[in-house]
Amino acid sequence: MYFKDYQRVLAVFAHPDDAEFQFGGTVAALTRRGAEVNYVCCTDGSRGGTDPSMTDAELTAIRAAEQRAAADVLGVKEVRYLGRKNGTLEVTEDLRHDIVREIRRYKPQLILTMAPFRVLDMPISLSHADHMAAAEATLIATYPEASSPRAYTDLLDEGLEPHRVNDVWIPANGDADRIIDVTDVVELKARAIKCHTSQLGGKTGKPAWSFDDRPGPALRAAGAKIGVAFAESFRNIEILKTEPAKGPQV
Repeated sequence: MYFKDYQRVLAVFAHPDDAEFQFGGTVAALTRRGAEVNYVCCTDGSRGGTDPSMTDAELTAIRAAEQRAAADVLGVKEVRYLGRKNGTLEVTEDLRHDIVREIRRYKPQLILTMAPFRVLDMPISLSHADHMAAAEATLIATYPEASSPRAYTDLLDEGLEPHRVNDVWIPANGDADRIIDVTDVVELKARAIKCHTSQLGGKTGKPAWSFDDRPGPALRAAGAKIGVAFAESFRNIEILKTEPAKGPQV
């Protein structure tokens, strides 16, 4: 299945803002082509700030509003939260159950998620423990659990029938086999990232965010591989056998 053929896509990630940084351009490109994209955020974002006087509930509300605004920029339909706390995400049956529910609800052909392992030649923020846990739980939920009629039979009572996903894409560098041209939508990606004001520096005490620092260099490096200005790169994990890919998908 080729990029243009995906009509239903689900992004599963750990924190509000992960989707925009890691695959916001691809999300924008998909929605521009007419695909329905929905989000599942595993944590509530309540520990992502630096102001100790702010309550968890206050920051959760702020980050939910920021995430909805970013999703609107990219054309995402729905954003659902699984409600775990930052820094506590583990690959549990409970988490997998909740992800299976969303896979069966939205019936995606493609899932975008994070890398389920440490990427030692990249900044450690990309291999945050929550990122790895969200990704591994998503992979297990995708196969075999979402498609198994004997897994989580309580979901059948909710009208959620088993569903088999075609592909899962995880962000990749040297071993990428899907490189998506996001040149035409890179400004949307940047605008979506800017919606996450609480995380971008200034009043947060963090270094101020700059596109030229992150994610600009990675986007340019990926683009250079296929002769475009900006691209996002992924590794495809095939779940349901489809037509073989013919090189990078642009």
